[in-house]
Amino acid sequence: MKPPRSLKILDVQVGTGRKVVPGDVAVCRCRCTRNKGHLVFASPEQEPYSIRVGARDYCVGIEYGLLGMQTGGIRTIQVPPNLTYVERKIYADIPEDAMLIYELELVELRAKWDAEMESRLASKADGRDD
Repeated sequence: MKPPRSLKILDVQVGTGRKVVPGDVAVCRCRCTRNKGHLVFASPEQEPYSIRVGARDYCVGIEYGLLGMQTGGIRTIQVPPNLTYVERKIYADIPEDAMLIYELELVELRAKWDAEMESRLASKADGRDD
């Protein structure tokens, strides 16, 4: 699971511990703004989001942006318009040409929701059908 090249990821602060991989449950604080700073949504301070990384049931920018993060890390992700289709379905006021900016802070890594996802993806990338 590699991020699309059009996604721009910047580490503001590197965390510690193991890195997020597909199959993890990542608990993060999230803030999403449009390119000009208009707030689209933000997680409540005391209720960070639990994201099943790789499940594809969340916004593309958040799922790909979490990959490789460590607990305590903070990242900024610029998501180009062609990858904001989920957000546009949820928030009708987002224009089709809007660039979205995510600020993510990884609070915790919980037990995996799919313990074998990482090895299946690696096998697929290597051309094996284990």
